[in-house]
Amino acid sequence: MHKRLIIWGYGLLMSLLIGSGLGGFYLLQGALIELIGIGHVVRPVFNALWIFLIGVLIFWIQRRFTQLPKPLGQIRADLKATGTSDYRFLPLQFLLPALILTSGTSLGPEATLVSTTCLGGIWLLDKLRYLEVNWNHLSTSARLHAMLEVNHKLLSRSKTQRLNSLWTPLTLCFFAAGVLSFYLTCKFGGEPSVIVYLGRSAWQWRELLWLVPIFIGGRLLGRLELSLMIALRKILLGRIHRDWSLLLIGGIAIYAASIWLPAINCSGMANFHLLAGSWQHHSTGALLLASGLKLGLLTICLNTGWIGGDIFPVLFCTTAQAIALSFWLPLDPMFVIAVFAIAAGGTILESPLVAGGVMGIMFLPPNLLPICVVVIALLMLCDHFTQPHWVRFSDAVHHMLTA
Repeated sequence: MHKRLIIWGYGLLMSLLIGSGLGGFYLLQGALIELIGIGHVVRPVFNALWIFLIGVLIFWIQRRFTQLPKPLGQIRADLKATGTSDYRFLPLQFLLPALILTSGTSLGPEATLVSTTCLGGIWLLDKLRYLEVNWNHLSTSARLHAMLEVNHKLLSRSKTQRLNSLWTPLTLCFFAAGVLSFYLTCKFGGEPSVIVYLGRSAWQWRELLWLVPIFIGGRLLGRLELSLMIALRKILLGRIHRDWSLLLIGGIAIYAASIWLPAINCSGMANFHLLAGSWQHHSTGALLLASGLKLGLLTICLNTGWIGGDIFPVLFCTTAQAIALSFWLPLDPMFVIAVFAIAAGGTILESPLVAGGVMGIMFLPPNLLPICVVVIALLMLCDHFTQPHWVRFSDAVHHMLTA
């Protein structure tokens, strides 16, 4: 029992430290983005120089580490194949991605947060298993050394044992401790609330008659935009094969945006206050143009090495489009925004739960939560029945653009 208490206490302490580290990363990237100011201040010479320096940093990362943060898909593949993943460079994920985001890339911090959470959890579970198995064979100094060291030689158990122990009440407690630590670090670090309500809703039952038509419109637009994004990705990756050439194209796109439309540079999460304020008074054309350009910049950044998260940028774009639609319908504006933004955003992200959950919790008033649930259910139902037809449609759009 004494051994288990020490190991569990160590796991709890490390969970708190990982959560605090993630909170520190979030605060750091926000502070650096404000300090550097790309996307907020138009400075042609400085912007060009800074984007060039970040491009050099990314090129060095590609040569030294392949990619930071480590892609979630790669982590999943590693877990499936070996039961673990390479976390030797985990400490760098708390710093280097924060610097990359200062370039004005139209991406968010969520990719780093998710990747680092997964790798940190894998590292901690591997460490706890090693300590539990080898505790009686280690001296006190060796135990302390093992607790502090990040090293692949600590992996000593089978793939099946490692995978099966990912889901236990104890690991869930560690995860909850990390989330709490992340929240408290951000709160006491001065980070304002991430909840930005776009407005108030007074929707009534008559609005439900419009739910399906608005949902279909959002779904169709999301399909079209996703097909265009996939086509752009295929064009970029199909015709350009050198890493430095891709980085150059991404850097030029980021720089152009920083000069002519800086509002589309930063993560959608950082800019959602615009949608709750001044952008609700923009014209339909301005909203559609800005959202379309931001989706294009997002696609270019994701596929040219300027890595980051796409959840908030996509939801920012679909929400801007939903605001434009709400100008033309005699309905509660927040109702229109909820249905259309989730339908289009969930389609582009190919994740109804993520789109609906983020919009429902962070940006829409609480009385629209039932509508969010309905739209999520409709998206999941559509995905179940239309996936084969969507693949053919996407291929057809790519063929038309490249013919």
